[in-house]
Amino acid sequence: MTSHRVVSIVGAAALVIGCAQTNVASLHAAQATGAGGTATVQGRLDAELVSDFKRRVDRYMKLHEKVRKQGIRQRQRDDIGENLVSQQAMAMRIRLARHDARPGDLFTPPIAMALRRALDPELRGAAALGARESIREDAPATFVLVVNGSFPEGESRSTMPANVLQILPPLPSGLEYRIIDTHLVLMDIDAHIVVDYMLDVMCQAC
Repeated sequence: MTSHRVVSIVGAAALVIGCAQTNVASLHAAQATGAGGTATVQGRLDAELVSDFKRRVDRYMKLHEKVRKQGIRQRQRDDIGENLVSQQAMAMRIRLARHDARPGDLFTPPIAMALRRALDPELRGAAALGARESIREDAPATFVLVVNGSFPEGESRSTMPANVLQILPPLPSGLEYRIIDTHLVLMDIDAHIVVDYMLDVMCQAC
């Protein structure tokens, strides 16, 4: 066997081994990033959009805390009536502080577009039927969504499935995501008001 042929054989073997190692590494990387399963928010949403949304949320929470310090700090009391008065006072102060708030202040068009695209597999189509049923099972009665508007007193709050929450950017304490009818709502749970909303993230009948 000539030295040239030996070199060719060795080179081909090295190429095969290298390709195999690359394929194994690619498989491990895909599993680590959730390929083929439910992706995380980092996997489905652009990092700059997530950062922009976080800045907007943080800006709202700074206003929230500032407003709280202007009045008597809200706290849970034994009397339900006193709790309601405290909550309503907090809501009124927030409304005055952000009187010019509009839909899309936090869910900007680029953020809303990216969220809808990421949420579609989890909330639309036959595969998402279970998630839609769990959301609708304890959903509140439909009401008109208005930024700074109140969440109806005494109404239940819809379940947010884990696979949906995995996609949505995490929120600080005091804010929650809810789905009302087919719309995604960002809710201030201390003041019981709608901070912002996105229309039609979930299909009505599909």
